[in-house]
Parts: sequence; C-alpha cells; structure tokens
Amino acid sequence: MIRISVPATSANCGAGFDTMGLALDWRGEFSFEKADQLVITGCPAAYAGEDNLVWRAYQKGCQAAGFEPDPLHIHIETDIPFARGLGSSATCIVAGLAAAWEIHGQPASRQEVMALAAEMEGHPDNVAPAVFGNLCTTVMTEDQAVMCASDMSLWHCLALVPDLEVSTAEARKVLPADIPLKTAARQAGMAALFVQGLERGDQQLACAACQDRLHEPYRQQLIPAYSRLKEVCMANAVPLWISGSGSTMLAISRDREQLESMRDWVSRHFGLEGRLVDPDGKGLVICHE
Repeated sequence: MIRISVPATSANCGAGFDTMGLALDWRGEFSFEKADQLVITGCPAAYAGEDNLVWRAYQKGCQAAGFEPDPLHIHIETDIPFARGLGSSATCIVAGLAAAWEIHGQPASRQEVMALAAEMEGHPDNVAPAVFGNLCTTVMTEDQAVMCASDMSLWHCLALVPDLEVSTAEARKVLPADIPLKTAARQAGMAALFVQGLERGDQQLACAACQDRLHEPYRQQLIPAYSRLKEVCMANAVPLWISGSGSTMLAISRDREQLESMRDWVSRHFGLEGRLVDPDGKGLVICHE
C-alpha cells in the first residue's frame, strides 16, 4: 500500500493574487493499492467513479510517464472542506499524480508533479505549496513555473470557514477584465512588502501590506462577514485575506493566543467556525506500507 499525504493550501495570500500560496498542517490522506477494478472509498458515492479527480490525476501521471494505468483501490480520508478556498482539489490532483509514479516504482521529482498539477489545476498557486510546503511564490512563464519558497515557521494561522460554498468559476466572474496601471503598480509593491514582512517576522509590516486590489474588492460581496472582519484585523495588526476564491478567510499572527482570542470573538459575533492551524513545511509526503 502507498499512503500519500498532501496539505491544504491558502492561495492569494495578502497581495499575491494568483501567485502566492501557503501550505497548512491540515492534511488530506490518500491510500493506493492495485486492484482488479477501480474502487474508490472514503468519498460520497457521486464522486466514486471514473470522473474522480484523484483517479483522473493518476491517469494523467501515467500518460505523462508512459505507464499503463492499473486498476486501483483508492481510499480518501480528508476533512478539508470542498469549495471553501482551501485547495481541496489541489490535494486530490497532487496525490493522484504522485501515485502514478510510486505505483510503478519510479518516484517522480517534485518539480514534475508540480508542473503537471499546475497544468490540471490551471494555475500553480495552490499546487506549489501542496507539493513543496511553506509559502510558495510562483509565476508561470511561457514554458515553466518560476518558484521560490519562504519559511513560515514564525507564524500561526486561523482559518475562518463560513458555511458557504464559493465556486472558483463563480468567483472569477466578478473580477474585472482590465485594471489601471496605477493599481497594478500598487499591487506589485504591496506583494513585495508582504513577503518581506513575513520573512522578517514583522507583523505590522505584513498587515500594512496585506491589501489586495485585484480580487478582494469584488469577491467580498460573496462573503458577507469579510468587510467587518478585515476592519477588526487591520485595527489589531493581524493580516487577513480571502483564501483562494473563498469563502474561507485566513488570519495569521506571530502570537497563537491572539488567534485563539480572535477565534472565540468571531464565533460569538459571527457564528463562524474557526480552526487554528500552523504553516506546513513538508508539503507532499509519501509512505510505503
């Protein structure tokens, strides 16, 4: 049996729209065994067929490597919520791709897994941290992904998860087709300052630079609690952003107790579930049993 563990991720960190993703120690677990026919357990019956994303990723990996796909028993164990901006699809894609090589006894490099995962996902901001861990800043050039990982061990996180699904397609529809040059320049500066704040452990700087102008002004209408929570976080020097396309919002702090207090306050005033997590530094983990 092969067991593959992949972390949840929060994309669009701070001002890093479509470029920055953070791995979280909130993991999806996947096991793979050869079988006489495809069997998928641990997920709703509606997703236990040929169109299962883990299975499709496994087939994609086999095709890329020149392997003949074997029927598998795939078991999925995850409580990462679906359509909440926490990279649930990226965990499935990364697990399935990695399994293709492992099942055939020829482990792939992480770069190979990331490249194929980005192709399937359509962008690398979730899949890069799912593979490599930490905070990954990734930009797609004409023929490859250019990536840099930043250590996040100084920080703690609070995932605020509304009981509200937001599809990526729906969230994309509300974005403008064009932006002013001044807005683009401001965003680039904020993104650079945000990473500096994170790497230095400077919470004041990270919070001041955690101001997106490319997607949050438009997507906040899809998440009723966001505007008020952003005001409270800014007043307390706590960086907060819409995770991926939402509806989850992620707050970070050097002080775990600060996030514990925030979790309780948000629960009382907004009725939102909050989960304390830490950044994950491992990324993709593969074990043979």
